[in-house]
Amino acid sequence: MNVLSGLGHGWHNVINANGLTITAVGMLLVFISLTIISIIIGSTPYLLKIIERYFPEQEEEIRNSGVKKVSETEVVAAISAALCHNIKSSN
Repeated sequence: MNVLSGLGHGWHNVINANGLTITAVGMLLVFISLTIISIIIGSTPYLLKIIERYFPEQEEEIRNSGVKKVSETEVVAAISAALCHNIKSSN
């Protein structure tokens, strides 16, 4: 009935080779490592607060780059002109 029984495959070979013990140890290692990873991820905000005490973030100096301030109506006019030019050039 069982095709694999004649090939030497079966639960008795798993038990003889400590397959269940190896499986349990592997699953335990994965569970412990995932638990450690989740603890590290959960404690990240607290670790970042501690690190920020010793290495504060430096603020960037804002320079006047000479960019002209424009009104909203000028932006709308520029977009309209670009769209109009695009429509005329595609015809």
